[in-house]
Amino acid sequence: MRRLLNDMLWLLLPFAILLALNIAGTGLPTGPLLAVWLLLTAVMFAGLWTRALSRRHAFLSAYMHAGSVWRRRWRGGPLLAGAQLVQAALLAVVLLVAVVRLDDTAAWRVLLVGLPLLVLLHGLLRRWMVPHVSPLYLPELSWRLTLRLNFLLMFPALALAALYVSYPALAEVTLKQAIWNEMIRQEASSQALLGLMQVAAAKDALGWWLGQQLLPGLGEPLFQLGGWLLLLAAEGLFLWSYLVLVAGTLDLVHWRRRPPLPTLTSAVENSKGPVGERG
Repeated sequence: MRRLLNDMLWLLLPFAILLALNIAGTGLPTGPLLAVWLLLTAVMFAGLWTRALSRRHAFLSAYMHAGSVWRRRWRGGPLLAGAQLVQAALLAVVLLVAVVRLDDTAAWRVLLVGLPLLVLLHGLLRRWMVPHVSPLYLPELSWRLTLRLNFLLMFPALALAALYVSYPALAEVTLKQAIWNEMIRQEASSQALLGLMQVAAAKDALGWWLGQQLLPGLGEPLFQLGGWLLLLAAEGLFLWSYLVLVAGTLDLVHWRRRPPLPTLTSAVENSKGPVGERG
């Protein structure tokens, strides 16, 4: 119980940073925003990298001989790290722009309630999996299930909160007008942030416009469905980036408790022992 409470307190830190971004982000110059983006990227990368290494080690242990040259080449080097870094950087951009533009109080409440939900789910899943899962892969597998379950629980709540937000009436305007009007409403001191906010605003305007169109012909329901699916997909990407951030925070908090993965050398030695006995 003490660990759960400690984790909840730690998760208030990233939530407070995101809330501060929402309050003051548009007034910040590019320099501080770049520092915040780098911080978000680093925290996300910490969680993504450790879990990717665990998955790669499990794959190699299951399908590759310990002495195979491909096991050494695929053990997790610059390419794997680079892929996780790019993913973390992109998710950090999505999260930063989304929280700066998020003015829905109900959505912020969902994000806050999701913190203890994530901690409790992770604790319960971890306790349930201890007798069944190898300690080496328990952190990765428990977090994989926790993040997906938390997403499935939080996403409907965010979608429901979005239903009560007032959207501009775009049925009588052209798509170009809808996008332009939404883009010029964005304001920020940083030109880089302003450009990203305008891209996000254009995406929103496209979704709203498609969702409100009553076009003649067979394509009418497809246009409306496509518009709302676009908005839901963006909402889901924002939520996933948020969950990756909080999971990365707890990965950093507990990095010393994570059992180290065996090295290739030790794995090779362990694999040779039984062979020698059989011979």
